[in-house]
Amino acid sequence: MQPGGRQRVAEPAADTEKAATTRWAVVLTAVGAGVLIGAQVGKAPPMIAQIRADLGLDLVAAGFFMSLINGVAVATGILAGVFADNAGRRRAVLLALAVLLAGNVLGATAAGAPQIFASRLCEAFSFVVIVVAAPGLILEATAPRDVRMALSVWSTYMPAGFAAMMAAAPFIAAPEHWRTVWWFNAGLTVVYAAVFLTMTRGLGRRPTGAGRLRGLAEVVRRPGPWLMGVAFMLYTVQWFGVLTWLPTILQGVGLTAAAAGGGVAVVVAANIAGNLAAGVLLSRGAARWTIIAACSLALGLLTLGIYDSGLDPAVRLILAGLFSAIGGAIPGAVLAGAATHSPSPAQVGITNGVIVQCTNLGSLLGPPAVAWMAAMAGGDFTAARWLTLAAGVAGVAVALALRGVERRLGEAPAAAP
Repeated sequence: MQPGGRQRVAEPAADTEKAATTRWAVVLTAVGAGVLIGAQVGKAPPMIAQIRADLGLDLVAAGFFMSLINGVAVATGILAGVFADNAGRRRAVLLALAVLLAGNVLGATAAGAPQIFASRLCEAFSFVVIVVAAPGLILEATAPRDVRMALSVWSTYMPAGFAAMMAAAPFIAAPEHWRTVWWFNAGLTVVYAAVFLTMTRGLGRRPTGAGRLRGLAEVVRRPGPWLMGVAFMLYTVQWFGVLTWLPTILQGVGLTAAAAGGGVAVVVAANIAGNLAAGVLLSRGAARWTIIAACSLALGLLTLGIYDSGLDPAVRLILAGLFSAIGGAIPGAVLAGAATHSPSPAQVGITNGVIVQCTNLGSLLGPPAVAWMAAMAGGDFTAARWLTLAAGVAGVAVALALRGVERRLGEAPAAAP
């Protein structure tokens, strides 16, 4: 127990060998892989209108294109974790980068729907492999005392990459066409791969104790990975439910498309503050379950104002910024717990796979659930606040269950560092 009665859950070794000091350059390089893959998610929304016009996609096909990454992650997260743990995490990331390069080239030269969907499928494969493999590389390069902070820095990958590319894509495409954005990302992948090869030399070998499916049963039998995954899923139901429809809501009350889009990009970037705050709080002894419970409930309450059509648009945008910043602490807290809840360092990829699979299920379900509730209310998004509030309350319940699991981990002698 820590002073003040706070339970400290011990972190396991970063990998088969403990790093004596944290190699922050390696940590940031691994985070860069996540930022790069987050940019692939963020490049599509501002370009989808041009893609539809150029390749003849109807609205349904465009929706499927936009959700393909989430769908693949839901279907293959755990399998990708097994692959990364058995192939070696560095090798897995390099394969993902090669496939990502091929996907961007295929997209940039697409002549129709089959090619652009094949391109997105390549990006989806790369996304899932990188987000389950990169945290293992971070753990290998991080001293035990810095694990919480390093994994909280990792949790910034999606808002950082998504917001940066969402803001930059219209300017990159301006001189030519949407295809320029895909060529730009192909070049970015090549440059990053060269940096990754240099900075991670000697890391990411196949972990000791990894077998083809060895450890999979141990992970899926543990309640911790599933509870963290469900907590993250409930957060993504709230976050994507708000952020997907926020431009539509703001345009509906008089903001221009440019103003609404710019405001949303700032709101997405605000998520980074919460990601990093989680690392600071965890390092100072805050309990993971407390962060998840407090933030889940806060998000549910904030959506009461965000979805209130009677409030000024500027006020709703400010509330959305607070929503994003506070909510960022949830992925920061959850992803920092992957090492704690993995049976051993050799199964960190599988543990992350469980979390990724649950998380992307929330990303898939959130936007259509909000849209359905709004449609049932005659197009009024105010009705959706009850869904996001319910998700917040459910997040509190999951956090309380996680509290019991982590108390037992903290009491187990084997959990000691």
